[in-house]
Amino acid sequence: MLLALTACAPASPTPANDAAASDSLALLTAALPETLNPLAGFDSNGTGKVNESLFTLRGPSDKLPRIVPLLAAAEPELSADARTWKVRLRENIRFSDGSAFDADDVVASYRAILDPASASPISGTLSNLESVKALDRHTVEFGLRESQVSFKTALLIGIAPSESIAEHQLVEESTLNRTPIGTGPYVVDSFTASRLVLAANPGFRDGEPAVKKVTYEAAPDDNARAQRMAGGGFDGTVLPPRLAATFGANPDFELARATSADWRGLSLPADNPLTNDPAVRLALNLGVDRKALIDGVLAGAGRPAYTFVPAEYGEAYEPGATFAYDPARAADLLTQARWLAGPDSMRSKDGKPAAFTLMYNPGDLLRRDLSLAFSAQMQQLGIDVGVEAATFDQAEPRIGTDALMLGGGDTPYDVDTQLYKMLHSSYPAAGAYYDNPGSFADPAMDQALEAGRTSSDPAKRAAAYRAVQRLYVADPSMVLLAFIDHTYVQRTSTSRAWQGTGTLLEPHDHGTAWGPWVKIGQWVPRP
Repeated sequence: MLLALTACAPASPTPANDAAASDSLALLTAALPETLNPLAGFDSNGTGKVNESLFTLRGPSDKLPRIVPLLAAAEPELSADARTWKVRLRENIRFSDGSAFDADDVVASYRAILDPASASPISGTLSNLESVKALDRHTVEFGLRESQVSFKTALLIGIAPSESIAEHQLVEESTLNRTPIGTGPYVVDSFTASRLVLAANPGFRDGEPAVKKVTYEAAPDDNARAQRMAGGGFDGTVLPPRLAATFGANPDFELARATSADWRGLSLPADNPLTNDPAVRLALNLGVDRKALIDGVLAGAGRPAYTFVPAEYGEAYEPGATFAYDPARAADLLTQARWLAGPDSMRSKDGKPAAFTLMYNPGDLLRRDLSLAFSAQMQQLGIDVGVEAATFDQAEPRIGTDALMLGGGDTPYDVDTQLYKMLHSSYPAAGAYYDNPGSFADPAMDQALEAGRTSSDPAKRAAAYRAVQRLYVADPSMVLLAFIDHTYVQRTSTSRAWQGTGTLLEPHDHGTAWGPWVKIGQWVPRP
């Protein structure tokens, strides 16, 4: 939705790229992908512009999108136990190099990701996939180790031609990293460390896109990106909420806010005597003023997060699973747990201070600001939270003793993918250190998660996930703070020249590949 925000706006420049007279767009982005290889994660959320997936996303901006067929010809056929998935493919689809798309391409793509020799960074997405095979030229069968109704989210991965996939090759050595070949509306024109240019695919099955060229230029610094956007030459960019708001009073710009399932929250280390106490974990959740964080740090561009499930999940969302802001009760819980306030109002127990360190990625200013704001609020409860910059590599060996400001919602298009890795006791051993980082374990939680993952009855699935949220607020493993609304700036001349497609509910990983430009291949000129 376009927001009419009021703020001190940048001066109105004369745009170098007049969208009304151009069939190309130039976008400033915070970062470019390191690789364009779908087997390494590029175009892996169902919205690929170069490499399309079996399924794609469709729906309004404020609800969980439906996962609908794209390269698939129809909905998958599931066995009774949801372990065998049969997918029929569309016929007469061609890759940009002219080769035909068929089952061999799907099988080769998924097998390459599964192959340990490929070292694909998205192999964890397919951890439950046991086999994939072609039943005929246009039918693929996926076999799962365990029942998983949410496996449909794994069918959002971009497909590459089998002829371009070398068996047992490291994905980092593939030619697809620089020159991907896909069935999508765009092909790669050029790719450098600072710029990616996509050109319309003249052989695209639905016709060559009206936007003939899309240029993504990297500008990592938020302030520099805002200044360059204000200075002209670019049609749009992504900015943190406060910087985006400075464009709100300028009629030359429009602001777009995309709802997301992208959460921020902090882990609570299992080996810290303070944070391994269930009463303290509950007190921390009651003692944080989420609204103040959203208003102050996010400039209002977000919603409170109490669990990992936002309201956009519909029937799977439990509206009663919240933490009221109640610092008095939080203080009582701390006192009852014998974390007592001293003369300086700071708490301790048996000579151990009520303290822990909160780490944040040094390149992420939003995580830094949330960490500092959280620390200031905890000071009021008598808890000393030290804030420290640490890369993810530096944080990994410290995850048991120190907290880490995390973000999540990588593939949030089924509630299972939003919850299972963060709360099931098989993690973090079954995944990465930031999956269930506090090593939370509860048999009742595991049972509810497994019921939601395996049931084919939508009502039973939703009931199971509501139960998960009720269990979580009774014994939280983390402190969830907010779901982030992603904020974008676009030239008014661009929206006047083009009929866009709106935004989708966005994942954690976003940028100018998302926002108003997520389906730019479907844009048409306004009359």
